[in-house]
Amino acid sequence: MNYAVKDHRVKRGTSAVDFTATPNKGGTITPEAIVLHDTAGRLDHASSVSWLCNPAAKASAHFVVGRAGEVVQLAPTNVSTWHAGASSFNGRSNVNGFSIGIEIVNPGIMQGAPGNGARAWFGQVFPTAEHGIEHRATPQHGAGLWMPYTEVQIETVAALCLALREAYPSIAALTTHWAISPGRKVDTNPLFPLDHVRARVMGRQDVPSHGDDTDAVTTVGVNLRRWPSLGDNVIEVLPTGKRVRIVRSGVFTNGDETARWFLAATGDNEGWVHGTYLDLD
Repeated sequence: MNYAVKDHRVKRGTSAVDFTATPNKGGTITPEAIVLHDTAGRLDHASSVSWLCNPAAKASAHFVVGRAGEVVQLAPTNVSTWHAGASSFNGRSNVNGFSIGIEIVNPGIMQGAPGNGARAWFGQVFPTAEHGIEHRATPQHGAGLWMPYTEVQIETVAALCLALREAYPSIAALTTHWAISPGRKVDTNPLFPLDHVRARVMGRQDVPSHGDDTDAVTTVGVNLRRWPSLGDNVIEVLPTGKRVRIVRSGVFTNGDETARWFLAATGDNEGWVHGTYLDLD
């Protein structure tokens, strides 16, 4: 997905994404963070766009991302929208004043017994098997039933965030509503692959400095991972002395750690390995 920002509007390829102007906005900002949200509404993105453009909502965001990857922009990216509410990030309040808000279509926390359907706050019951709904409980979210995001949603959010970060070097963080409003908000839900998206967006992908014929050897038993983070994303465990082919490398930030990771091919799989555990030929 090829997104770019020009004059504070997002384009995909040569065409601007759909734009529906919201009246719920403030003054000019310099974006320093991206905040991800759930719409906590129905599965059609149009209903969320309509609500966020309604003055009665007293809420808005810069973008809505639908379950089929639709992107609708509601305000220029250098204008504040009302997505964060009472919030604080790194000791700074009024997160609306320095962030871009992205709403991802998802019903939010639901209740019910797994197998008997999941009931959203607005009354709709979703079949658990049909939507892959899971029960999860975390300290940040509490316990509930949660609907997974679609693959194209996740890819669209990552691509959109990458374009925003490229357009605004001032953006130094990617966070969520639950992180800036703890105890008050629970979005994004616990099934959102935050580590994966954050690593892709906030990492610095280098121009490959290692050719396809460059090899490396593992110095200890190490995890081969789907993306460059220490989250729950292990593909396989590589033994000590395993020879792999290096595809490319990059420097990625995960939490407080910034480190170089290598995309390595084993013959059976391809995944990311922390640079500390490789000896390059």
